[in-house]
Amino acid sequence: MLKEKIFKSLNFPIIKTITAKLIAIWLIMSSLIYGTIAILETEKGLLQQFYVVFIILSCITGFTFNLEYVLRFWTYNQNVREGNSISTRWDYFTSIIGVIDFLSAISFITYLIGFFVFDVMDFTRFLRLFALLKFTRYSGSFKIILAVIKRKKEELVITLMLSLILMFFGAIFIYIAEHDAQPDKITNLFSSIWFTAINLFTIGYGDIVPLTLFGKIISGIISFIGITLFLLPASVIVSGFLEELEERNPSSEICPNCQEVISKSEFIRQLRKKKDKKKDLKISSKGNYKKKIYKLIHFRFPSKLGQKIVFIFFASIITLNVLAVMVGTNPELYLEFKSLLNSLLIFSIIVFSVEYILRVWCVVASKKEKFKNPIRGRIKYILSPIAIVDIIILIALYLILFLNHIRILVLYLQVLRMLVIFKIGHFIDVFRVTGLIFKETKREFLVTTILCGIFLIFASTLIYYLERNAQPTKFSDIPTTLWMGIITFTTTGFGDVYPITTGGRFCTIALAFLGVSLFILPAGILGSNFFSTMQNYRYYKICPKCQFIITKPKIKSKVKKIRSGKFK
Repeated sequence: MLKEKIFKSLNFPIIKTITAKLIAIWLIMSSLIYGTIAILETEKGLLQQFYVVFIILSCITGFTFNLEYVLRFWTYNQNVREGNSISTRWDYFTSIIGVIDFLSAISFITYLIGFFVFDVMDFTRFLRLFALLKFTRYSGSFKIILAVIKRKKEELVITLMLSLILMFFGAIFIYIAEHDAQPDKITNLFSSIWFTAINLFTIGYGDIVPLTLFGKIISGIISFIGITLFLLPASVIVSGFLEELEERNPSSEICPNCQEVISKSEFIRQLRKKKDKKKDLKISSKGNYKKKIYKLIHFRFPSKLGQKIVFIFFASIITLNVLAVMVGTNPELYLEFKSLLNSLLIFSIIVFSVEYILRVWCVVASKKEKFKNPIRGRIKYILSPIAIVDIIILIALYLILFLNHIRILVLYLQVLRMLVIFKIGHFIDVFRVTGLIFKETKREFLVTTILCGIFLIFASTLIYYLERNAQPTKFSDIPTTLWMGIITFTTTGFGDVYPITTGGRFCTIALAFLGVSLFILPAGILGSNFFSTMQNYRYYKICPKCQFIITKPKIKSKVKKIRSGKFK
């Protein structure tokens, strides 16, 4: 009974009790503290200032991981899998999460040894970073990503081989072209591989630059191919990610009218509008001015001629205000165009004031129930985020007009004036669409982002230990080395810091193969979801069996027919 209770308390995702949840929260917090301290200890100033605090927190969290590992190992045979087979302790010991738990536990033992044998302290800090991966036990999205990598391992290996082939052949040509021109930098094939790799990853630190015409041509070809080639692994993973989600959550839906289970793709229909000018004219003549103005300035996407004119007009004013803020930061340009800028300011105040009054006045014509009441509806609109932004912009514009002689204050008010960019949300529903995309993929996006951060920490730690003796000023501690990791995996490469040792260079190449693709993955996940979100946002969702309209598009005009079924 004791073993069973302990097992249930340690397995929160499977057994959702209050005790299990609290233990899971404590373990996640401990992993963050334990790993973060390992990074901060490399900064000598912080280590001297918080030495005692670091030791106490490391001992508490380290002892927690050792106790957790012993208890998990002891109780793991209580885990019953599908098919009524009993899991063995060996299954836990050889699993990925079991290895992470083992390394986290061992790191505390080596940490204690480090007080007597200082040489093992660097190795201990590296082991302690594995504690940051303990959160993956509580993430279903991480299991999906692992399944995707397993599913697409052949494709990933093929892209890796293509990259290696291109890198080695490119290195040979670069060595032939540049060795005689700059023998001090392209000293051997190893230096040539380093240049080819950073060129292939489109990083370009600037420590080696091709001088000959042939070398520049080869370098350009490598960069061009590299951009395409290193997008392939991310595309492969995203496609596998979609396939895995499709299998785990079959894309079927039940029609609320006929109760038929139908594929989601069959629900979506793109319908063409049949123009009927006479009917449109007849309908518009019946509406009152409030509804007409509401439809003219409240829309998700400009579809009618009047809405398009309004959109172009306000987009032009928004653009001019942004340019005015930019010109205002240059004293010479500001004095030259001062009268023109003041005229634009007055014109913007008039237009935005009238627009705000009209929006508040006609919002009661909305189909939304919360805006129907003349008083409460208008108050709710005034308190909405987009309306608050409108008020802030108006206040900033009025203060700039009346306090124009106070130059310092005006400069700060110009920052608030830049909020005018958000007014585009009145005319294109960009913020709602973006919110839907993040809402659908928030777990996967968060997990991949965390994995990118953990990988960045591991990679930077390795580079730190390989380069700190050769470049003590640039690689003084792990937090400083994180900068190099960021500019490497985002393929920026400013050239202010880069590895110079052979070990550091080859480690950077090896990590960049994985890191560049991994850092593109969050964008790939959002991009894949963008298409499906826009489908639901633009198209009708109609049951193909009974022609029942489940949802209507947010940014598409009315239509008259669908096949034989008619609807309003």
